[in-house]
Amino acid sequence: MSFCQNWDDLYRANQHMSVWPWSDVVATAFRHTALRQASQDFKILEVGCGAGANFPFFLSYCDNVYGIDGSEFIIDNLKARFPKVADTLFVGDFTQPWPFNEQFDLIIDRGASVHNPPSSIKRYLKQALEQLKPGGILLITDWFSTKHSDYDKAPISIDKYTKAGYTSGAFADVGNVNFFDKELIEDLVVGFDVLSFNHSSNEDVQTGHCHSSWNMVLRKPDNEA
Repeated sequence: MSFCQNWDDLYRANQHMSVWPWSDVVATAFRHTALRQASQDFKILEVGCGAGANFPFFLSYCDNVYGIDGSEFIIDNLKARFPKVADTLFVGDFTQPWPFNEQFDLIIDRGASVHNPPSSIKRYLKQALEQLKPGGILLITDWFSTKHSDYDKAPISIDKYTKAGYTSGAFADVGNVNFFDKELIEDLVVGFDVLSFNHSSNEDVQTGHCHSSWNMVLRKPDNEA
């Protein structure tokens, strides 16, 4: 699956332009990695980095920050904002072979891979496992749950997990949205050590809308080649 053009259009329309680091990313990176005392060879990659909300946080501790996103517009924007890492920001589909060959201490997936079907996510996770250093961490947040209110409201069901066609709400015009249950996740993360595996639901008592999602901390085993 190639990058969905919908996201480039949304960025050009100044939508989904988050600028503040996500609290789950900050807390989990500190808890599960050596970022706070990062060595000179500590490397971070954010897949589907979007508008770079986490970059100021990363760069305050680490010089080796990589990002990949399918939107040429947003990558050009990031290169202008963060010239220090312009050479390590790439336009590309992160579910396909990556245009760099580095080993990372930390890979961040903050609600990025959810816009791909399970087959593409499995391919991306295999590459992430290969390009993490032994003991390296993959931090995944906001994998939408099948208990999310919008799961059953999808105008189009591509398969059991992948939905599309939203014209209103948080998923309006974003293209495909994948929803996950425990069984799917356990199948996808084979090969990783699972350090943390959380499901959360937040219900709006006025509307009854429930936002449900999964957060995970995955570790590459030390004995991986």
